[in-house]
Amino acid sequence: MNNRKSRCPVMVPNFAPAGQKPPTDLQEVYKSDLYDAFPEAFSGDREDQRSPSICKFLEGMYHGQKVCNLTEDDFKEILLNKCTGVPHRLVKDWINTKISVGEIYNRLYKLYGTDP
Repeated sequence: MNNRKSRCPVMVPNFAPAGQKPPTDLQEVYKSDLYDAFPEAFSGDREDQRSPSICKFLEGMYHGQKVCNLTEDDFKEILLNKCTGVPHRLVKDWINTKISVGEIYNRLYKLYGTDP
């Protein structure tokens, strides 16, 4: 019996309109601190003590997006760079094939989420 849920319980964030960039004086802040608004990298390895669970990772991505208000493309870049190993390769393939963020969340959750 498969104990993995079929849908990710974490909400998909809203995105800034395409082409929207932060004001010039915030550009340097974005370059240096942007990644700090998002969670530690997700490896998908349950033995990796530094890697958050998939739910904590996706929740952190949601909250980081609320703070940064990135465009969808910029968010996908952060999502990709916050994944390592197999999850990184999967997310890269899904982004390249134009899979939505919501579907990426669901696929990651199906692969790495478990019932409590």
